[in-house]
This record gives sequence, C-alpha cells and structure tokens, in this order.
Amino acid sequence: MHKHVIFFDHECPLCCRAIQHVMEIDKQGVFVFAPLGGETADKILVGPLRPYRSMNSLVLLENYQSTERQFWIRSKSILRIYWLVGQGWGIVGWLSFLPSWIGDFFYSWVAEHRHQFKLKPSKELGPAERFLP
Repeated sequence: MHKHVIFFDHECPLCCRAIQHVMEIDKQGVFVFAPLGGETADKILVGPLRPYRSMNSLVLLENYQSTERQFWIRSKSILRIYWLVGQGWGIVGWLSFLPSWIGDFFYSWVAEHRHQFKLKPSKELGPAERFLP
C-alpha cells in the first residue's frame, strides 16, 4: 500500500536518522525510501527533475504510482511527510501551508552543515521491503 517515495542521501547519518524516524511514525506504511544515487532516482529524477538529486534535500514524491505526482523538497518535504502520516503528526504538517522560504532558511543551513554533526552512521536502516534500489 505504499503511496509515496522519499529520496534521501543514504551516506548522510542525519538523513538516515530522518528515514528511521519516518518509518517509526508511518504506521500505515505509506512511504518507501530510495537513495538519491540509486536506480529508482535514475529512472524518476530525470530531465527538469535531475537537479533534485544534488540539492542537499530530502525529496518527497507524493503519489508515485499515479499520474498526479507531486514533488516536494527542503522544508516542504519534511512538513508534507508529517501531513501525510497524519494522526497527531498532522499538526506539524499544517506548517506546510506556510510560505516555504521560512522553513527553507533553516533547512538549508542544516543541510549544508549536516556532515559536521557527530552522528554515527546507521548499520541497518529498516526492513528491505521498504527500500527501492
């Protein structure tokens, strides 16, 4: 029943922790995950979407098996993920309706400095069936 794909930097410990957090709160299993440098990204993030692969951002592809796909980046991707998870997390997701420049300022700073955080890489991200190549 996976509906959405989250592309992420699989070499970034902060990004991997974010993915683990999404798996914990995604009780319905609506998200699958794919590395920005993987085969799925090679097939989907092409043409005008190719720059998404090098933006220092999580990229959310909403409704990936539909003709009504929507792409979200930076702070909008995170807030939209919370909106789609729903339950109590939907409250955080309401912030996705604010102008993106507000959250993007902070998101860009964290993304630019994420490798400076002293986080240890995760050995296991989660169940293999939740990950696309």
